[in-house]
Amino acid sequence: MLISFLIIFIHWFADFVLQTHQQASNKSKALKPLLAHTFTYSVVWLLASCLLFGYVNKGQTTEWYMLTSILFFLITFITHTITDYFTSRLNSKLWAKGDVHNFFVSIGFDQVLHYAQLFLTFYYLKNI
Repeated sequence: MLISFLIIFIHWFADFVLQTHQQASNKSKALKPLLAHTFTYSVVWLLASCLLFGYVNKGQTTEWYMLTSILFFLITFITHTITDYFTSRLNSKLWAKGDVHNFFVSIGFDQVLHYAQLFLTFYYLKNI
């Protein structure tokens, strides 16, 4: 359970706390703020995944930890960018028309997609 709680907390920190106002306000309109957000988010996961893989896979080689963490970073960067590309555009439209309920439904679904990616990626990579 510790790993699950850490994944949830790290995601919250990287996706919400570290996302700047400029990134959050403009990622639905331009690629640069979107990529700045998803790159920062993924770098957090590069560092965190080294620690998490070290906790669950003691005894692996340094090369294994590095390569697995880099793969986690790449998968996370690509999937987070794709997810946010679409959900941020949908969310900005919902917010602009005042559809608050569906805006939050969409935010929640965005989070489900991110958690699914993180848990599945971690599960499969820890077992390679």
